[in-house]
Amino acid sequence: MLRISKRIAVAGALVATVFFVASARADLAKWDQAQVTKIAQDLAPAADGWWEALRRQPAMVGDAMDENSLLGKARVLKEMSASLVDQLKKGDGHDKTADQYKSMKELVDDTEVGAQRASLDEPTMDAWAKVADAMRRIAPYYDPNANAGK
Repeated sequence: MLRISKRIAVAGALVATVFFVASARADLAKWDQAQVTKIAQDLAPAADGWWEALRRQPAMVGDAMDENSLLGKARVLKEMSASLVDQLKKGDGHDKTADQYKSMKELVDDTEVGAQRASLDEPTMDAWAKVADAMRRIAPYYDPNANAGK
């Protein structure tokens, strides 16, 4: 009897997991390989521009570690966004690129916190706005919460 209860519990958990994943996938924008690739192709030069703008940024006010952290994150974002373009161009779809998007999203979220603490000039903030815009446009294909409230 205990084994049957365990099997039912495991089966129930599996069904709940499958339902959750299917539900989350249903909240995503319909996958459009060409459109997602185009957005990623906008993101890559935006990330490169953000990195270059930070490198040209006059001395930042505040902790020097914040500058290094922003520069380091900008470099990683630049590399990851270029890699995402390459993956999408070779035909990798949502399932093969979702983890990379999630890592980039975490990096962008962390960067926003750091950027709010730093004193950045207008050209640097303009460069960041391009990154944020591209991430906003690609999000509905990867993040079920991106469409919330729409």
